[in-house]
Amino acid sequence: MKLVTRYIVREHVGPLLFALSALTSLLMLQYVARQLANLAGKGLPWSAIGKFFVLSLPFTVAMTMPMAVLVATLFTFGRMAAEHEITALKASGVRVRTLMLPVLACAFLLSIAMVAFNDQVLPRANHELRILQNDIAKTKPTLALRDQALNAVTDQFFLRIARSDANTNKMYDVVIYDLTKGPERKTIYADSGVFSLTKNGQDLLLQLFDGYSQEFVRGDPRRLQRSYFIDQTVKVRGITRGFESTSTDDFRSDREMTVCEMHRRYATDALEFRRVRQEYIMYASRLVAPGTKTLRAPRDRPAQEGLARFYCVTLPSLFLPKKAKAQAPVVPPTPQAPVVTPTVTPTVTPSGDTLRDTLRDTLGAVIPTPTPTVTIAPPIPPVIDSVSMYRGAMNAADAQLVASREGIDSLTVEIHKKFALSFACLVFVLFGPPIALRFPRGGVGVTIGVSIGVFGLYYVCLMGGEALADKGMVPPSIAMWIANVIFTLAGVVLLWRVESTTDTSRGGGLRDWWADRGARRALAAQMKREQAAKTADNKPTAAVGA
Repeated sequence: MKLVTRYIVREHVGPLLFALSALTSLLMLQYVARQLANLAGKGLPWSAIGKFFVLSLPFTVAMTMPMAVLVATLFTFGRMAAEHEITALKASGVRVRTLMLPVLACAFLLSIAMVAFNDQVLPRANHELRILQNDIAKTKPTLALRDQALNAVTDQFFLRIARSDANTNKMYDVVIYDLTKGPERKTIYADSGVFSLTKNGQDLLLQLFDGYSQEFVRGDPRRLQRSYFIDQTVKVRGITRGFESTSTDDFRSDREMTVCEMHRRYATDALEFRRVRQEYIMYASRLVAPGTKTLRAPRDRPAQEGLARFYCVTLPSLFLPKKAKAQAPVVPPTPQAPVVTPTVTPTVTPSGDTLRDTLRDTLGAVIPTPTPTVTIAPPIPPVIDSVSMYRGAMNAADAQLVASREGIDSLTVEIHKKFALSFACLVFVLFGPPIALRFPRGGVGVTIGVSIGVFGLYYVCLMGGEALADKGMVPPSIAMWIANVIFTLAGVVLLWRVESTTDTSRGGGLRDWWADRGARRALAAQMKREQAAKTADNKPTAAVGA
């Protein structure tokens, strides 16, 4: 049995490598064709172009690896069935599910490796690729002026020349359209001119001779101002810029973070989401009608993502040695002095009349009665509309909840997507052999066609689930794994049907399958006609009287 296991695994290695390299090359060519307009004509160094291709490989490999596994499985089992190796093995007592065990084991190990690849290599490559694309977008090539054409110097500065001299940089019959001031559009006409670059090589100097400029005054289309000049210099800044590599960029999107980094951000965002949700419920409860028992609120999110917690916390605690924590030293309590509460004797302050009588008896003088003081009450503040205030606070909390929910769901989708796409290798290994054994003489055409169809359907399910999960319509754990579940169940059903047949090499290519299908339908129609004729013959006939 070990010999059969090694043989099955060895037969899969060659088709897997070939399919992976071919599919990766095709997708890379398509991606490069889309990005060719951003790369060509900018004078980029070869190191930057090579780095761009290398950093684009991890994302392509992450997408093509499951498809390459499906192609290799279809090709290997289809070839073995066409050459009757499956029939010989079944005659020796080896079942198809037994032949699939080593392939499933290898696919499981490959899925674990792809989890590590998608978690560690892919985010770093995406981060570096984004930085490189930003640097390439900022790069501006050396300006090349064409005769009898409208040259876009910048997106708001255009230059047209009738004739130019490349040796002296002279221009003749020059027209400039300057839109940098918005509504105050400016047009300059010159008989001739000279163009040159500044010392830093990034700004353009245009020295114009014998011409005039006209522009709308303050954007008023009814007022046109015209100015004549003999010599005028126009400077256009930042028309050229060489390639400069950015050294540091700390910002990371969800596709540029590892699972543990997304888990930490998820925990922070979930805490903020719960706080805002409580505020929303508090304000909404004050606006509902009295006697209302139910209140609709956004669905709560757990404090931690379950799959990310298992990957980042539970698994390391099982395999990594635990770190011992030193016990904090016991500090004896500091003795405190007893608190002495002073005794306070109450003092009675005489009223105004009593004080006046006492002074009159003592001094013998008449104390005038004071004039009473009139206190003016402060103005009453305006009444605040509490309903409007609560409604505004509730709407603000609702908008904040939507933004927070989108961020949390995006992180959850990206976490589950890394694992679902990695374990698609295992799903396709289970799904491939039954199809290959059903069409043993289908050849390469069936292999490529079925692979494209199956992976296209899987990718559509994955992208559709991601879109629904981002909008909060479906939980991310269901949206990202539903495609794997459907294809796994389909593979199990197809495998059971293959095991229930007496010959796994029956049938052949698509032509044989179509012919068998036509024959079965013709046989069913013939049996239906015979049954109808037999029913008509057994039906009693009524006697007709004279």
